[in-house]
Formats: sequence, C-alpha cells, structure tokens
Amino acid sequence: MEFRRPKLGNFSYLLMSSLITALMGGVFGPFYVLYIQKIGGLDNFGFAFGIFMIASSLTSYFVGRYSDRVGRKPFMIFSSFVGAVLMLAYTFITSVAQLFAIQLFFGVNDAIWSISEKTFLGDITKRKSRGRTMGKYDLMIGLIQGVGMLIGGIVVSRMGFEIIFYLMAAANVVSTIPLFFIKEKR
Repeated sequence: MEFRRPKLGNFSYLLMSSLITALMGGVFGPFYVLYIQKIGGLDNFGFAFGIFMIASSLTSYFVGRYSDRVGRKPFMIFSSFVGAVLMLAYTFITSVAQLFAIQLFFGVNDAIWSISEKTFLGDITKRKSRGRTMGKYDLMIGLIQGVGMLIGGIVVSRMGFEIIFYLMAAANVVSTIPLFFIKEKR
C-alpha cells in the first residue's frame, strides 16, 4: 500500500497561517490588559482599545474595495509582516501616547488581515458548503486560541510579558510562509 501525501490547497495554507498566529494570539490576549496597566494604568484600556476599533472599522471598507481589485493574497502577506513589526514595537513603548499610536496602526493592520482573510475564505469555498467550511475554519481557530490561553499563563509567569511580543512577531513571520503558496485567481 502506497502512502500519498494529501494535496494541500488554498484552504489548508490559509488555515496553517491563521492557526500559527491564533495560537500566539491566545497567549497574548489575556495579558494585554495587564500590559496596558503596566504602561499607563487600566483607565487607558478603553481609550487604547477604542483607538484600535475605530481605526480598524474606518479601514475595513477601503481594504475590501482594494482587495477586490488587486487580490487578497498581497494584503494578507503585507499584514502578516506588518503585524510582526508592530509586535516588536510593543517592546519599545515607554508612554501611553506611544501605546495609542501603536494601537492606531494595529487597528489598520487588523482590518487589512481580517477583511482579506474572510473574503479570501469566502472566495475559495463552494457556495453549497460555505457555511460548513467557514464554521470549521472558525472552530479550529477558536480551539487553538483557547490552547494558547491555557499555556499563556505559564509563559508569562516564567518568562515575563516581553517574550510574548517576540513570540508573536516570530509567529507572524512564520505564518507568512504558507501564504506564499496560495494560488489566487484574478
């Protein structure tokens, strides 16, 4: 009996990329509030998160519009690399104003990734099974984020906050590799 390696398609490449960052995002997520408290107090959390959400929302339409013209893949690759740089930028923050600036850029970058990822997922799924496929995708992303959250406490307690930013930056770079294998029809 001959073993044949399964052929990886666009769904698999996108999923691999997303799972890598989702795992580290799970590690990062619960401790972000504590990090903000360390930088400037919890009273800045709402403002920092608000800047992120407003920037992401305002960017979403334009990303969607331009990704229809040039494709999703360039936006996803760009966003992964920019995400790595932004994660490293967190390690240099010394003031609340710097935190707010990074949140602004992170919001823009979040829109670039989110719109491109979800639209591409819609592009590559069959209409008849789109709901099931997207549900399976979100199931896997959610599970791996949960695993990240479970191990996050161990990582932070043993290595501190800063290591999370380096791990997230590395994960963003590594997660870009599968994106290069995506074949997008334009």
